[in-house]
Amino acid sequence: MDKTTLNLVSMVLGGTGLFVVLTKFNVPELNKSFFGTNPFAIKRDEIESVMTWLFTTLTLVALLIQVGALIFDAQIEERLHTTYFYVFVFMGSLVVAGILVLLLTVMGNKLARDRWLPKIVESQMEIYETAKFISENNGWRKEQLLSKDTIADPDRDRSANRQTADKYCEQIEKLLDINPNTNDLSQRLMRLKSYFEG
Repeated sequence: MDKTTLNLVSMVLGGTGLFVVLTKFNVPELNKSFFGTNPFAIKRDEIESVMTWLFTTLTLVALLIQVGALIFDAQIEERLHTTYFYVFVFMGSLVVAGILVLLLTVMGNKLARDRWLPKIVESQMEIYETAKFISENNGWRKEQLLSKDTIADPDRDRSANRQTADKYCEQIEKLLDINPNTNDLSQRLMRLKSYFEG
């Protein structure tokens, strides 16, 4: 190993780490308005925190390679190989860096999920229970159930309640990265049950 090789490898690793840390993760739902805390912001913050630590560590590894090259400067030759060798090292480092980004991103998403999942479940418990109640009670909300016989247009209210329950379910599915494979509300809620009641 010579200085040129060490410099090339450390620059690619450092650049990769900095690039990923500086290009934040985009969650489009952050632009929507919510009552209380935006659950998508909770998820984004946990993902960014984990990813920042992972890719900052990658950047620190690159920095340590540079520090090692400086400390052992006297024992390391300046340039031992041809230009083609260094082009190959650089291209190989880019490929390895790309693979590292993919692996660290997958690992980071898994680690982040372990952190954001309990927080998301806690923050969405109320709307899950509301959607479940509406589904189990023929479209009625809890507060309407006792006075349902006095409601002027019960079909309109029940339809509006079902739409609300559907929106709640859709929001939870997006947060939990679940693809709804049906439009049936009760089946969708059954899929969510393990998160909220398991």
